[in-house]
Amino acid sequence: MTRYGFIGTGSMGSMLVRKFIGTGLVTPDAIAASSKSGVSARELAGTTGITATPTNREAAENADVVFICVKPVQVRSVLKEIRDVLKQDALLVSIAACVSLENLREWAGDHVHLIRIIPSVTAEENAGISLVAWGRSVHPEDKKLVLRLLNAIGTAVETDEKNFDLYTDLTSCGPALIVSMVQEFAASAVRTGAVPPEIAEYLVRETLIGTAWILDGNQTTFDEVIGRVATKGGSTEEGVKVLRARLPETMDEVLKALDAKRKVTAEKVAGGE
Repeated sequence: MTRYGFIGTGSMGSMLVRKFIGTGLVTPDAIAASSKSGVSARELAGTTGITATPTNREAAENADVVFICVKPVQVRSVLKEIRDVLKQDALLVSIAACVSLENLREWAGDHVHLIRIIPSVTAEENAGISLVAWGRSVHPEDKKLVLRLLNAIGTAVETDEKNFDLYTDLTSCGPALIVSMVQEFAASAVRTGAVPPEIAEYLVRETLIGTAWILDGNQTTFDEVIGRVATKGGSTEEGVKVLRARLPETMDEVLKALDAKRKVTAEKVAGGE
């Protein structure tokens, strides 16, 4: 039986544990988990049947696969703590943004195999993208295991690490960015004074859900959806023209802001802050 260690049971770590168990691919007795205070790990153990350990070292020492699910600035100290108990040829999977494979190799050592993944909150609904970048020493069986897990809760997309940042903006950051735009759409209707906030949010949310089903069900493209709704000479076409004229600059600013913040975090990670 493959044994798993999870270090960090916050929102994303807990979600991965629950979803992996839910797929039937991992049994609760195969998972040991730890958290900073121990509270979230014990709560997760109470609802899933996994083992909560009092220390990170205990979560990692018997694991064949160790998931690092802590904040980027905490990864270095965690790996320093567990480095000497990691099994020879253990698989170390980090979900931390801004922590490179080279960082992981330096801090964890050459005796483990390294993988970076960036999951998305959409995995809660067995949807969305999990990005995967492989370290140099990863074996084919390592890849098979990780892809099997991730494809059971969404779609795994393998990519070079150099693409991670921009791809992350579109996938892991995407739900918040998309909902923020939709939220502003609803708010514009509220500002007319004709629609209560709760009604505007309900109408827009249900429309967003339905649109997603159209895109998914028939593999319809963005342009095809726009073409079906924004008919030539109609009012929707005028709204689309405004968005086409003004949104590109805004979205460029959004990606620049994300990149700037990421660089600051990466510097802190590299500097051991």
